[in-house]
Amino acid sequence: MTFTFLTWNLALMKRSAEAPSAWGPDNTEAAFREIVLEHSPDIVLLQELPRMVPFVETHGMVRANPESHSGNLATLATHELMLTEPAVSVVPGCAILSTFGDLTIANVHLAPGPGKQSEGQRLEQLAQIVEASPTPDLLIVGDTNTRVGEIETIENAGFSSQRPPSPTWDSNANAFNSGRESGAFRAYFTRWFASPNVIVTDVEVIKQPVEFDGKRFHLSDHYGLAGTVEVVKK
Repeated sequence: MTFTFLTWNLALMKRSAEAPSAWGPDNTEAAFREIVLEHSPDIVLLQELPRMVPFVETHGMVRANPESHSGNLATLATHELMLTEPAVSVVPGCAILSTFGDLTIANVHLAPGPGKQSEGQRLEQLAQIVEASPTPDLLIVGDTNTRVGEIETIENAGFSSQRPPSPTWDSNANAFNSGRESGAFRAYFTRWFASPNVIVTDVEVIKQPVEFDGKRFHLSDHYGLAGTVEVVKK
């Protein structure tokens, strides 16, 4: 059982501070659609949507569109996968769980912020997701908001994880919000955690800027993350 996936926090589909004023949500939707068609993932996991879900003609949406702490979550799957409608459940405020055969994929937008209190909230949300999964084979993927120092605790709970090949947040290079400033930093907020038997390979960070009216800018303050997930019974 093997699936390709693409996950992305779309920052409420707002306009980048570097984009021309003519750029709007419809342009973001069109540019995102082209990226999905180019990469052709089986499953698309979206966070921080502004009460709308980008249209991609090759995919349908699983029946859940809950709110997280910022915006909505949505999971898309190819029409072929949707022929046998996946079982779907929601962990309020942070996740959609979609089950394809023996594999459950949790599309997550975990609690934000640094510090022990926020870390504790994220660990509690992860525990709720594990408890809600109808299958032991589980991939947790999306905007986890986790810091590097939290990963050991998650791995000690039995999940594997590898740092993405490059940061999935880089406000030094991506001036989406308010231009480059002294507080800019790099992080690996968008990433994955896999239970035993679940293997993730071919991971790619999608950070190519778009061009419009002679300007180059990014679709979101987060970069996209693509990969392949496989269930391997040992």
